[in-house]
Amino acid sequence: MTTVLFIHSAGTQDPGEGSSALREALAAGLPTGLHFKAPLMPDPDNPEAESWLAAFESEVTGIEHDLIIVGHSLGGSIALQGLARLGVPVNLKGVITVAAPFWGAPDWAFESFVLPGDAAEKLVDLSRLTILQGDSDAVVPLDHAERYKATLPNAQIVILPGVDHEAAGAAPAVLEAIATLARG
Repeated sequence: MTTVLFIHSAGTQDPGEGSSALREALAAGLPTGLHFKAPLMPDPDNPEAESWLAAFESEVTGIEHDLIIVGHSLGGSIALQGLARLGVPVNLKGVITVAAPFWGAPDWAFESFVLPGDAAEKLVDLSRLTILQGDSDAVVPLDHAERYKATLPNAQIVILPGVDHEAAGAAPAVLEAIATLARG
């Protein structure tokens, strides 16, 4: 069995808001045999790094079978920061981020969300990392994907034409990446 763990964006997660459209599309389109889990992160309207990281780590360590992590926006950066702290679990088949901000970039200086300085070393075993970024994202600039690639050279970057920050249009690319990871 493989679980797809979806970590949502900051902000309200009610229907039609935040990551809800992407989450719903992924849950509906997931390949047969995969289990979808999308926990609500703590206080999404006022996220704090430590509480999100603790919740992420609890979710990851609670899954004993194969695992694929998908993180949207803040959820993507939390997944990478959490794995840098926790280590790469042996059951992790891969990580997919969508519109993930690179904290520490100009105008993104929220120190508590920044990857640790030794992230490249800690994530060296993360050989399957796909960074999806929409070219119509007015929130997270395209260069954030390149900043991740500079830090984590194993990353594969995919630019999605016409996809905005809410990333509902990213669902087909995310589902394809999930299917690829699930096949091994």
